[in-house]
Amino acid sequence: MLIHFIGPGGAGKTSLAKQFAIDFGAIYYDLDEHFMLKIGDISQFIAKYSYKEYAIKNIELYRSLITTINPDLINIIVCSSGFMTYPNELMDSYHEIKAQIEESSLTFLLLPSFELEICVKEIVRRQLQREYLNCSSWSEEKKIRNRFPLYINLKCQRFLTNEEPSKIAFELSKKIFIDKNTFQTI
Repeated sequence: MLIHFIGPGGAGKTSLAKQFAIDFGAIYYDLDEHFMLKIGDISQFIAKYSYKEYAIKNIELYRSLITTINPDLINIIVCSSGFMTYPNELMDSYHEIKAQIEESSLTFLLLPSFELEICVKEIVRRQLQREYLNCSSWSEEKKIRNRFPLYINLKCQRFLTNEEPSKIAFELSKKIFIDKNTFQTI
């Protein structure tokens, strides 16, 4: 089973994946962590090569990662914040990858709110708490305002991340295992 968590930085994707792994025995792969492990620091890579080259490398890493996943286990891929917002023409295979992720019944767009202003305020607050990002409120607000319409228009399931990860994981498990009649896969 392959589950995707998509959404902006600060939406709670990694926190939820970690909690889901603890509670339900899932294996999670954070695409940002995978990038840093295989390639190096994301900010340094972008500064040296460009955001476009980072996006291309990120897609290549995703394609490589999914070939290693055991379909008999519960797997979660936490997509990078911009992964679903790259231009379709970036790579020949990207449009197909994006469509497969978006159309999967096990893809979840995670946001703290489905209302733009509340979402922006909460994402910026969360991102500014991450000291390693070295970001400004202006840059984070601009990023989420630009990407929010792209996220909200995706044709996948949506899930709010405005509660504790343990509660969200439980609610999500009901959606995945009970609604999908796959409870026996645990």
